Amino acid sequence: MYAFIEIAGKQIKVKEGSKFSIFRLKDKKAGDEVKLKPVCIIENEKIITSKKELENFNVICEVVEEKKGKKLYVFRKTAKTGYKRGIGHRDRLTVLKVKSITRK
Repeated sequence: MYAFIEIAGKQIKVKEGSKFSIFRLKDKKAGDEVKLKPVCIIENEKIITSKKELENFNVICEVVEEKKGKKLYVFRKTAKTGYKRGIGHRDRLTVLKVKSITRK
């Protein structure tokens, strides 16, 4: 069984046991559980997308860790003026592991 979940403005395809990282969840620490509502469920070649049926499903995830993402470096330069500027940025990420996809 697969589920598509929407979290932090992104849709992610998950199944039981899979790990994925998203933008940081502020109030969650390692070991906490997060319940998410799916947008779509694929079960035995059947696709479930109606809101009534999806209300019966929950995706239960466990927070594994918080980490920093890959470093992005932006460099700006204006020709013939000597203007140079470099900016670095790293996103804070939360890694989630799917414990189960359950039906009520």
